[in-house]
Amino acid sequence: MNKDTTPKTRKEQIPKAEKLEALLAHLGNLLPDDAQRCAFRACSTTPPPASLRLNKLIPQSRSLLPALAKMGEPAPWCPESFALQEPESRLAHCIEYALGTFYIQAKAPTLAVEVLDPQPGERVLDMCAAPGGKATQIAAHMKNSGLLVVNEPHRKRLPALIGHLERCGVTNAVVGKGQGTMLARYFHNYFDRILLDAPCSGDGIVRKDQSMLRYWSVKDATHQAEFQIGLIRAAFHMLRPGGILVYSTCSLSLEENEEVLLGLLHKREDQVDIQPIEIFESLPLPEDIATRFPPSFTGCARIWPHLHDTEGAFVARIGKREETEWRFKEGDAETWTEEEETTPETIAVVAALEKQWRFDLPCPPDHLLATDHRHLWLRHRVTAAFKEHFPFYIRGGMRVGRRHRAHYYLSQQAVSMWGALMETPRLELTWEQLQQFFQGEPVELPEPTPLRGEVLCDFDSRTICRGILESQGRILRGMVPREHYRADLERLS
Repeated sequence: MNKDTTPKTRKEQIPKAEKLEALLAHLGNLLPDDAQRCAFRACSTTPPPASLRLNKLIPQSRSLLPALAKMGEPAPWCPESFALQEPESRLAHCIEYALGTFYIQAKAPTLAVEVLDPQPGERVLDMCAAPGGKATQIAAHMKNSGLLVVNEPHRKRLPALIGHLERCGVTNAVVGKGQGTMLARYFHNYFDRILLDAPCSGDGIVRKDQSMLRYWSVKDATHQAEFQIGLIRAAFHMLRPGGILVYSTCSLSLEENEEVLLGLLHKREDQVDIQPIEIFESLPLPEDIATRFPPSFTGCARIWPHLHDTEGAFVARIGKREETEWRFKEGDAETWTEEEETTPETIAVVAALEKQWRFDLPCPPDHLLATDHRHLWLRHRVTAAFKEHFPFYIRGGMRVGRRHRAHYYLSQQAVSMWGALMETPRLELTWEQLQQFFQGEPVELPEPTPLRGEVLCDFDSRTICRGILESQGRILRGMVPREHYRADLERLS
């Protein structure tokens, strides 16, 4: 009898239902009793609620708090994170999203940054940053002060990452595109804090996306762990003594979490300090499993979806006890200290914008305004040095303005962040007019206005965007970026 020898894909080899059963059984072994396993199993087949995190870098975000307090509950570990009874697709169509006042993000991923606790003025690395939720949360904690190196090794994921950094008003970031292990060639005992949100199997997000079942297996998780161990060792190399490394995944398995921590301990046991996470009370592992690991591992956090109604995640907080002398170095970012000087051209551009919009462009002490490639940037003073010495450099800072012919126009990000500070002519829009703007259509005013040229457009006491008056003040054209166009614009509140 002839046998069918046609190769089968990984998805065809094992049915999806069987894969899901194997995954739930594998993870269920980490729970203490049958009641917990049943609750986890039931939760894993229902979608999680839509969640968002307020972006404190945009001052207008504060106005959303009263409405969000009525719409949902904040996460116990992150007061800016809210779970809502709203479809996630609707959130992306809200005017508040376009303004950068919130980021669509599940509650579970926010714990890693809260544990990292980055501070203004520090050097911080987000090692695997796309799509940008944790990077924008880090920048908000830092209040755009200090240096944030945001790295993403996959070029296809960079546009989303950069778009979110821009929309959320992040100015202190230097974006790079390097493999995580390669970064250790240039940063030696350099960063105060590092977030390694490692690429993983994603077994913790099965309730959100069951497509991960196509690739999941215990064997695959073990292979993932080999790569993750290389990343965590590289991250530890880059951490300064006394600094904090947070290792996180959206996986719940031992293979990609505790086993990875063991891989770091085996290499740097005398220097590694696994610290307890005090802002989160984690369900302990069964005793027979917990005894396989050092007692300090009980201080790590595992977010179970059925206990917190979110996705699954693992978070570990790691300290570095002492200095390490590295034998081989290809570069040393500590020497990239030269600071960029403000050019006469930039000074003239800034003066013209400040005169037109009647306000002083904010510029923190460790930042500067610089003109480069037809744009006016607000960026950290060492950005130019990174551009020269860091081979994986992509860009740094936030675009404040763009030159068209001889004139500089303010960016949407600048208007969202600082529009309330500008003492310049404004027009109040109706909701219908605002919807026209976000469909790329101009607005015909009921009566011509004596104003001319560029104005600010407001709605409901919020600065929305720039507008340009045309046809003797009868037509108002909204300068809304194309990526924010929506046929069905909505309001969060």
